[in-house]
Amino acid sequence: MAGDPFLSDPSKKRKRLNRLTSTSKKSRSSTPTPAPRRVAAAADNDDDISSGSDSEDDRASQDDGPRDEDLSSDEEFGDESVNDKRRRLAKQYLENLKQNEEELHEEFDAQDLDDDILARRLQKDIAETKGFVYKFYGDKITGQLDPDYPLDVITTRIASKNLTGMTIHYPYLYTVSKDMQIIKWDISKEKKPERIKSTKGGAAYFDVDSENLDSNHHWQQINCIAASPDGKYVVTGGSDSRLIIWSSDELKCLKVLETRAAVNSIAFRRNSDQLFAACADLRIRTYSINQFTQLEILYGHQDNIADISALARETCVSVGSRDKTAMFWKIAEESRLTFRGGDSIEKKRKKKKPEEEEKGTDDDAPFHNEGSIDVVSMIDESHFVTGSDNGNVALWSLAKKKALSTERLAHGLQPKFKPSEASSETSQEIALQQVPQQLPYWITAIYAVPYTDIFISGSFGGSVKIWQLGEGLRSFKQIGEVHNLNGCVVKLEAVEVPGIKTLKVFVLLSKEHKFGRWLGKIPGGRNALVSFTFDL
Repeated sequence: MAGDPFLSDPSKKRKRLNRLTSTSKKSRSSTPTPAPRRVAAAADNDDDISSGSDSEDDRASQDDGPRDEDLSSDEEFGDESVNDKRRRLAKQYLENLKQNEEELHEEFDAQDLDDDILARRLQKDIAETKGFVYKFYGDKITGQLDPDYPLDVITTRIASKNLTGMTIHYPYLYTVSKDMQIIKWDISKEKKPERIKSTKGGAAYFDVDSENLDSNHHWQQINCIAASPDGKYVVTGGSDSRLIIWSSDELKCLKVLETRAAVNSIAFRRNSDQLFAACADLRIRTYSINQFTQLEILYGHQDNIADISALARETCVSVGSRDKTAMFWKIAEESRLTFRGGDSIEKKRKKKKPEEEEKGTDDDAPFHNEGSIDVVSMIDESHFVTGSDNGNVALWSLAKKKALSTERLAHGLQPKFKPSEASSETSQEIALQQVPQQLPYWITAIYAVPYTDIFISGSFGGSVKIWQLGEGLRSFKQIGEVHNLNGCVVKLEAVEVPGIKTLKVFVLLSKEHKFGRWLGKIPGGRNALVSFTFDL
């Protein structure tokens, strides 16, 4: 303990050091050494130590190169600012991406790599995290919608009674119908889809067998279907107040989740097992499909919830049919935004511009009040489109409670009734007076390709229309129309084929509306799956 320098007396230590320094000074030459020479002496001592052994010389010679390079790099970027450093690192990141892509794709030239691969990867990384539109396909598709050169439309007849819904998880497509049938299709081939497997329910499945889950099915019509993002499960909802989870491979029942009312529409959150179900009891139910459990119930609509849509974030948007509202639900924040529709002649006059008032010709155009908002689809995390029973297609944004843009009579008017069809009067003049006004074509289906500037709408007039969003996502215009689609369009879907720059669009046609028989007999209507492809 006595020899421990930590416990030694500092005063004695100072005296001893002073004594040593004094003796050392006496032993040296009498010429005084100036203070600045201490640095030089220390450098000389370092040189003497570094040259003490050959092995240390070898190690020093090996380390001199990298150390010199590090010092030179520090000196080179020593004066750069924060913005210059960010710019330099970004350029270095792009060069690394370019080198990696050149190794993988040696057949492409540098221009293709710069414009296509790098830009696509950077835009996708940023836009998907923020939920913005980043795929601009409208201009590419416009040139392929020439009326003189129609698209190659592939029609597949389906022997089911009045189809109601479909979903896609490439390379498979699933359809459901009013006769409680689920069909699995292979759509990877260029020709017609190939039927792989099917299962059918009926009145025999009225009771739920909790012991043998494989023997359960729907006993009333199936209204909707959705495939999980991982492709393991397929979920169906029906008018029998059941939500059934199926294995996608064998179409076997795995779990029956009962609800209090009919399930009208379901949608999966992208890259998640979270499912949103819109029910006829004015409620939205959320589920965790991997756990086969219900999470929570959302309240707010005042009428039957007809449709629901969701993307990557924990949000969804739904429409309440005759309550004429669209509600954007923020699940994590436990809040919602309400967007009120109800387009009427009074609202139209309030929105009328001064130029239109001077002309006075706008009042002569046919106008129909909006009675129900039936379909909805999300474009990105802050924009969505809706379709109504008066033919309105409306574009909405979270930044504004009113529609940004509305296209009235998007699919035109239905044919006018003949006097003999509208009246039983024998007098032609009286019968003509009883002919009602032409009614608009409802918007029975709408689908926005996620994170792109295009969306598709359908009705029962024999065609689907393709729309393109304008700059700033504040307006839209029609860029084309696909004809000879006889029947009621009950569902629209599209998929980007992996590895091939193509967009495959699928249209599901039925002989009647999926929720009723209000449309009567549609001329030439059929139950079919129609597909056409766009090159991107």
